[in-house]
Amino acid sequence: MKKLLLPLFLLFCLQSFAQQSIMVIPKLENRRVNLCNAYEEYYKKIALKAINQVYEEQGYTVIDSYEIIKKFSKQGRCYSKTDKLKPSLVNQAGLRYFTEFEVEFNDTDKGSYVSLTAYVYQNSTFRLLASASQTSTPEFTADKEKQVREAFSALCGPLMINAKNGLPKPKTKKTAPSKPVYASNKSTYNNSSNQSSTVKPKTVKVETVQEIKSDDKIEVEIEETILASDVDINIPTTRKINNDAIAVIIGNKNYRNSDVPEVSYAHNDAAIMKQYIMKTYGYREGNIIYIEDATQADFNAIFGIKGNPKGKLYNYVKPNASDVFIYYSGHGAPNVESQEGYFVPVDTDPSLIQFNGYAVSTLYENLEAIPFKSITVVMDACFSGSSDGGMLLKSISPVFIKTKNKVLTGDNSVIMTASASEQVASWYNEKKHGLFTYFYLKGLQGAADKNSNGQITIDELGNYIKENVQYMARRLNNREQTPQITGQSGKRIK
Repeated sequence: MKKLLLPLFLLFCLQSFAQQSIMVIPKLENRRVNLCNAYEEYYKKIALKAINQVYEEQGYTVIDSYEIIKKFSKQGRCYSKTDKLKPSLVNQAGLRYFTEFEVEFNDTDKGSYVSLTAYVYQNSTFRLLASASQTSTPEFTADKEKQVREAFSALCGPLMINAKNGLPKPKTKKTAPSKPVYASNKSTYNNSSNQSSTVKPKTVKVETVQEIKSDDKIEVEIEETILASDVDINIPTTRKINNDAIAVIIGNKNYRNSDVPEVSYAHNDAAIMKQYIMKTYGYREGNIIYIEDATQADFNAIFGIKGNPKGKLYNYVKPNASDVFIYYSGHGAPNVESQEGYFVPVDTDPSLIQFNGYAVSTLYENLEAIPFKSITVVMDACFSGSSDGGMLLKSISPVFIKTKNKVLTGDNSVIMTASASEQVASWYNEKKHGLFTYFYLKGLQGAADKNSNGQITIDELGNYIKENVQYMARRLNNREQTPQITGQSGKRIK
């Protein structure tokens, strides 16, 4: 009985941690304003610090968004548009929720006060779960941070309760009151009879569909809530830190060529894979080269070019001490003439793939020159010129791509690809991941440990992935998908 209770307790703790982690970011009034600039506004800095403090007091683990933005700035990523920068920011930590806030500082003849509105979103879908507004008590004070804490302390509890309840699942029409719904504020502050009539210091407005009680009704559209996948939470954690290990994680979703379909779940694949690399494999975050929507220049800078392997990865590796892990989710494409496979950077024209793609053979040649201790390459991509989102190359037949390199067969190498070169790498829409990536992560969660000895070998993981990917590809899409896996079968990987 005790043996059963311990795993259940650990599972409960992991689920609680996922639910109790939060990130706070400022909401932009103008979408054309860069997100990084919002962090430089004085009052928003004060508000961010105060809201983080309240969440910590409420028992939440706060991921500091300001520190991540500072890293983005040093990396030169702040030039990106907000619609790309924001997902990169909130996906850093594999959160269940994130919070945006708007803050306004007001002065009256009764003193100054803060008006605060907070919005809680589901991290995996960017769906608004709940919002709430609150004003602090008017007083003559210069301590703006204290006023923000007062306002957010009053609304935090009701806000998060409604966020956890989420929206109803059915996509149906329901009714809502034409006037705001108000919930009573349980704060200890007393109302003052001499306050300005324009100030409502003790009112928490929580907008959720569960609180509809009025007969004065209007119609609103309720959309179905999309839940996170089961592999996005309960990520196994190791106590051992692999200090010298280096990882490259790339998720290419948004392609600049309008004829190239997006890879819907590539960003999610990359973000969750990063969490596994840190938590399950024990890699340090500073040793992970993570990029979404990589260009050809990014590939060249990371892996080097043909004939010169000394890119960023080469320089990160400590000779004969670094385990190397490489993950790619995105498009692959063939050069029909040479029957060679290419990664498809987001700025590529697939019809000219030999000129502006990145050859798989170049990757393996350059990896061969790196003095790694061990290497694992995991690719959720196919090189047939087709995808679940549509064809990259029109009017072609699939080609059988062959690559010869000792990295593929070395004793300290593991290579896993989503499919044979002539096949299509499927998506698992229900789980919001690539089909291959989902079962790779599910296997690491423990599903591949068939003999229940607490260890997973390449043979166990490979068999688990092949069996489930082949079955689900046939079931979901009526087609064959056979993952390709090489490496020492008895070698333990987890």
